Amino acid sequence: MQTIDSIDDTDMLDPNTLDLQTYLEKYPWEEKWTSLGEPIEKLWKFDLDVSPQEIWPWLIDTSSFNKRIEVPEMKFQEINGRLFGKSKNAGIPMEWEEVPWEWEYCKQLNNARIYSKGFAYYVRTRYLIFPLGESSTRLFVYFGWIPKGWLGKTLLKFGMIQLEKSYIKGLKGVVEDVIKTRAYNWLGPSALSIIKESKSEKNPVFPARMQQIRVGYIREGQSRELVDKVLNYILDADEADLYRIRIKSLSKAWKIPEKELLLVFLHGCRLGLFTMSWDVVCPHCRGVRTEAQHLGDLPTRDTCDVCDIQFEANQLNSIEITFHVHPSIREVQKRMFCAAEPATKSHIRFQKYLDPGETYNSKLLLSPGVYRLRVNGEKNYSLLEIKEEVPNETLVWNTDEIPEQIEIADHPKLVLENHSSSRKGFVIEERKEDQDCLRPTDLFNFQDFRDLFSQEALSTDLQLDIGMQTILFTDIVGSTKFYYNKGDSGAFSEVRYHFVEVYKVVREFQGAVVKTIGDAVMAAFPSPSAAVEASVRLQEFFSEENTETPIRIRISLHTGPCLAVNLNSNIDYFGNTVNFAAKLQAIADGGEIVFSETVFRDKQLRQMMTEKGWKVKRVKFHQSWIDEETQAYKLVFSGLPSTEET
Repeated sequence: MQTIDSIDDTDMLDPNTLDLQTYLEKYPWEEKWTSLGEPIEKLWKFDLDVSPQEIWPWLIDTSSFNKRIEVPEMKFQEINGRLFGKSKNAGIPMEWEEVPWEWEYCKQLNNARIYSKGFAYYVRTRYLIFPLGESSTRLFVYFGWIPKGWLGKTLLKFGMIQLEKSYIKGLKGVVEDVIKTRAYNWLGPSALSIIKESKSEKNPVFPARMQQIRVGYIREGQSRELVDKVLNYILDADEADLYRIRIKSLSKAWKIPEKELLLVFLHGCRLGLFTMSWDVVCPHCRGVRTEAQHLGDLPTRDTCDVCDIQFEANQLNSIEITFHVHPSIREVQKRMFCAAEPATKSHIRFQKYLDPGETYNSKLLLSPGVYRLRVNGEKNYSLLEIKEEVPNETLVWNTDEIPEQIEIADHPKLVLENHSSSRKGFVIEERKEDQDCLRPTDLFNFQDFRDLFSQEALSTDLQLDIGMQTILFTDIVGSTKFYYNKGDSGAFSEVRYHFVEVYKVVREFQGAVVKTIGDAVMAAFPSPSAAVEASVRLQEFFSEENTETPIRIRISLHTGPCLAVNLNSNIDYFGNTVNFAAKLQAIADGGEIVFSETVFRDKQLRQMMTEKGWKVKRVKFHQSWIDEETQAYKLVFSGLPSTEET
């Protein structure tokens, strides 16, 4: 038998000797439940040949695990922030209220249900997780039921025997799947359904409607191989994976460039394969609160009853774009086999509810990094930075006060205290944003989206924060004389040719044209380096050496926060960043690229300039609207004598 070297003294449970009696001493029943009947309960032990970190994502996705062990399907409804479920078990209708889950990362999770209909009054469950060396895990699974009547006792006694067998089989399958996916750079409860190879992929045979869509894709020049992969995915994937398709997750799983896959899904919306959803996401639990079919349907404010907060729906990370299979292709229901709250909130590493006056002690298994501490229903939070070699090893967190920022040692001890007069939920969550979210800015800065969905526009009263953008302006130099010499027809032809080239280069460097103003162009890029590379390419094309066009342009750039707004029924960018980028045109001549200090200080750009041997010339820029002078930079192409920096 394997033994565990370290015992968490905060929990005082020894996994080498833990049995049901010891468990009940640690987690006793409340009298209000035992007064209804004698509990039927079991504590099972499983040793698994995977580490706690590997098994954790699979354990918290209790819906997928329950489906694996053939637990009946469940339906849930949220009413005033409370979650209610119903299902049929052994042919008997069951209805209950889901008690909010509690969990600690790689350590334990527990939940309970209060039944209003069925063969039980109450059930509570808990998983306890202990490391066995470096690559194995000891898992304890506890179930405790308060049966209702003779029928409930009989069903549960036999049912628990069968459930243990199902757990043995189900966990064996999970371990096998974890081992299979070790070769991949990611883990998740939906791994198998995403990475599995379709039997029909090499020789695809699709229903007639999908075959028509496939032909449409190929006519549009899309990759035949990728189109077939997407179509097979729609046919074969589990409904849980298809209900809300996340492009970034799928592109990582398939190891396909994100923009390439996004393009297939955008075209799929036009061909009737997919529908696109603009989802308003709660900033706390990250649950979807509103699903809008069009950008213009997004609300300015939303609420989350579960988290007990109201929030602005126009903030930087409030909206996610997802895709759904069109119902004419496949009816995809939101099928659930458990509430699986920890899996839907994987960014939350710790969640614990305390009654008034209650305290709780534990030892956190959190890696070094920055986390947020918050109490459910409150918008304010504190930052917790876990560091190695920090003397403070204990975090005392009570409802009265907590510092705005805390530094603490690795694997700290946690002491929670509820000094309030009401039940409180304590949450520790990762500070980093969800890297798998497709945000509005990902679409707004994608030229193909603007081309395919030109009818999409924000509501007139919504200003959407899209974060840091690099804004580029081009303008034709000497346009008045150019129009006079060329005449209207000749000038139009040349300007149109110029627009075609600008659009092509902007798209090539992952940018998007926001709008044209006369013969000028405003474009947006995800980074300063991409914008400067595009600028150089444009100036090389519109240089004196190119005798195919007489057009010469000036370019200015600035990086900063932007708002997306509705202007003339289009998606436009607005704010000081846009204004400053436009004003910089005043100090640029033909063939020049001028950019702000913010652009110049970008680390990635400076590294690229060093590698390419580009230099800059410092110039002064007078901001007449505030009567101040600031620094700007001109990119030097041909070794002009200047004060230079690399």
